[in-house]
Amino acid sequence: MQKTVIEQILEGIKAGRALYVRTSESINSDITADTFTSELCRGDNLGYMKHLSETGYKGCFKLIYIDPPFFTRSSFNASVVLRDTEGKKHQVHHLAYDDKFDRNLEYYIENMTARLLMMKDLLADDGLMWVHLDWHSSHYIKLVMDELMGEKNFINEIIWCYKSGGSGKRHFARKHDSILVYSKTKNYQLEVPLEKSYNRDYKPYRFKGVEEYRDEVGWYTMVNMKDVWNIDMVGRTSSERTGYATQKPMELMRRIVECCTHEGDLVGDFFCGSGSLLEAAESLGRKWSGCDSEQMAVAMTRKRLEKAGSSFSYIQLDDAEPLYGRASVRIESKDALEDGRFLYKCRLTDLVPDIDTGSIQLSDRKHVDKALEENRLQFADYIIVDVGSSEIILSESDSEMSFIGGNDIEIKIVDVFGKEYAADIDFASS
Repeated sequence: MQKTVIEQILEGIKAGRALYVRTSESINSDITADTFTSELCRGDNLGYMKHLSETGYKGCFKLIYIDPPFFTRSSFNASVVLRDTEGKKHQVHHLAYDDKFDRNLEYYIENMTARLLMMKDLLADDGLMWVHLDWHSSHYIKLVMDELMGEKNFINEIIWCYKSGGSGKRHFARKHDSILVYSKTKNYQLEVPLEKSYNRDYKPYRFKGVEEYRDEVGWYTMVNMKDVWNIDMVGRTSSERTGYATQKPMELMRRIVECCTHEGDLVGDFFCGSGSLLEAAESLGRKWSGCDSEQMAVAMTRKRLEKAGSSFSYIQLDDAEPLYGRASVRIESKDALEDGRFLYKCRLTDLVPDIDTGSIQLSDRKHVDKALEENRLQFADYIIVDVGSSEIILSESDSEMSFIGGNDIEIKIVDVFGKEYAADIDFASS
């Protein structure tokens, strides 16, 4: 009998044909599962997951959630805000990631299957894998997951409903995503939360032995949560909003993390985007591991997690591409402290960003050109100070900043598009 496309792809992957993995010597190979600290990686997640598997983390992840490309055959933007001399804001849309896969379904399935295979190795025997998709590809990946994880280990299809998004006259408005949930064994960890179930006509039933409650809407009972979740998307004016395309709401991420992990458990997101799942894990006391190949996504995530007070390691699999830009920082003062370190005060004095105009929407390029002429310092998103033993992120790039360090420091500037520049350091004359 002729084999299906998925069966052929799985055979090829299991034989090693599709596992094109590159690793990097710069990754710390001395860490063990017992001493894991949260970690953010920029690079191909296939190589990063292979590294995790080979350095002691196979079977250690209680939760793996991914929000991968959906095979939409589209490109997605992130937006940044630039100001003119009058203070007026202008949104600039920059390419965040490409979901075209050369419009080749077989390549998309092969690409995804290779990664899901690595995730299965990393997943704990009592862990759960959550794969977030929509109508474009969920039916294809469901077949792959049935083959990889076993049909009997399919736990749920969560339907996440939301209000925002487009509509059309030739089809019903598409207002939901699907999240496929699979276990590795029958002994998975899941605590289904309770939710309100309102009585018919919102009136009390008064059934014997049934506890009822009342709120401003009416009477209800508490029942195990259903598989349809109504949670709003991240709105344009939401305080959560990072400007990254396809950002997922914290309420959704926290619900997933809380229901299948405990404090101290290890969770992973290997298509981490702007870092919503990682921030949720951090806020709930979980260890986490995140990875994304897109420069802008990782820069946003890094800033977001530092702002949340997270302590984590940052690694980069591949050498950064050479940049045709420059940055300068002026050390205004350097005062000795009792412990032998110094209190530095510094200011960003110049930034000439390396702008990839081909990744910026044509209608927005005029705002970029004008901002470069009028105030190019506003292209700085944040500053990273390497003080030897650790890194410090300073967000107030448009004013004087302070930090504590030794004699040897390095300063890097990250621009609003995620590009990183080693800064020339100038000491003010005393």
